[in-house]
Amino acid sequence: MTMADDDDDFLFQDEEEDEADEVSELVPGMPPWQVLIVDDDPEVHAMTRLVMRKFAFQGRGLAFISAYSAAEALEVMKGEHDIAMILLDVVMESDDAGLKLVPRIRDELGNRAVRIILRTGQPGQAPEDAVIAGYDVNDYKAKTELTARKLVTATITALRAYHHIRMLERSCLGMERVAGLGLCQMALSGPSSAAGAALDQMAEVLEQPADGLFCVIYGADRLSARILAGRGRYQDAAGHPLATVADTGALATALRSPGDLRHEFTDDAMTLAWPLTPQASSGGGAHAGAVAMLHLHLARPLDEIARRLALLMMMRIADALVTAWVLEQARDPA
Repeated sequence: MTMADDDDDFLFQDEEEDEADEVSELVPGMPPWQVLIVDDDPEVHAMTRLVMRKFAFQGRGLAFISAYSAAEALEVMKGEHDIAMILLDVVMESDDAGLKLVPRIRDELGNRAVRIILRTGQPGQAPEDAVIAGYDVNDYKAKTELTARKLVTATITALRAYHHIRMLERSCLGMERVAGLGLCQMALSGPSSAAGAALDQMAEVLEQPADGLFCVIYGADRLSARILAGRGRYQDAAGHPLATVADTGALATALRSPGDLRHEFTDDAMTLAWPLTPQASSGGGAHAGAVAMLHLHLARPLDEIARRLALLMMMRIADALVTAWVLEQARDPA
């Protein structure tokens, strides 16, 4: 079904858009937010793209996907798992095609994160209060009242909510991964094997390549510390002193810092330092005052959630390493 001609310019009705007031700066390299337009009128797709062409939120622009029926939209949603927002028409192949699509997305596909903004050219056919009460949609707009400025505002609200939902989902998933770490198995495997497992599991939890090193530092002469395990570019560094690889970047910065070692995060690397507990020296004192250090190169920067997960995981890895030392000393007291 095609909208009436007097609805064709709904995006520009009543207001003149001052785009400079509504958009933020695009950050090069940032992936765009994916937005699905579901409407049987090609003009709606064209005008939405035109109005939002300069839009940016959190440094990210928009990438539009078009569907011209509810059936086509459902197929798109089955194949795309990071669509942030749907601009959904009510009346398409049937008078309530858009409404029927909502429970299929929410229940059949299990997608609770995507924000759905319902748009209708015939609000009397789907009253707002009944729709909001009966369907899991996030906003309801009559096409005749949806000006360019209101569309921008609604999009910002939807993207902000989607971002928060995804952050919570990632946080919960990360916590599950950290909780599921095989720390007992790491401890039983011995310090060197535990260090290698720590690198592998850190990379897995953060969804980064396994490209880093793990060592334990004693005293002020940090560069003399020997590497317990290495991955990626440090694959052959195990057994060698840090001085052979610590030249530039986050690792060098951390090693040069006065006083205690500290965590260092850059866009392409992280260095985590965690003091080992006195328990590690219970068999002879050799590891008193030691600091475990993990250095990992990054394919992409870590956000705040990923950094917190990394620190939580490092704390648990240090505990596993302490246990590995204690077990090793118990097996070989000499």
